[in-house]
Amino acid sequence: MDTPRSRASKPTPVLVQASLDRLGRRLARARKLREMTQEDLAHLSDVSLSTVRSLEAGADGVALGNLLKVLQGLNLLEQAEDWLDPQRDPETVNFVERRLGGN
Repeated sequence: MDTPRSRASKPTPVLVQASLDRLGRRLARARKLREMTQEDLAHLSDVSLSTVRSLEAGADGVALGNLLKVLQGLNLLEQAEDWLDPQRDPETVNFVERRLGGN
């Protein structure tokens, strides 16, 4: 009988991991500035303590929804609204220039 193959996880690209590490340090700093423990933040954010620890450690397996909950717990959720903002995407400008026949 054939058994299902487990999908080998691919390593996280270096640039992605570096970004996750920076994000983790920033989350930890934001938490500490608010004089919160990891446990406090987990409770306030309605996530597990291991989720907060994983985020702060730069782990790549945390669900996006949990990251947003933690940002809400830190009163920083509005910062996520800037992600993928078309006004900050150079391709938006290129598209508009092509459509309008820009110089």
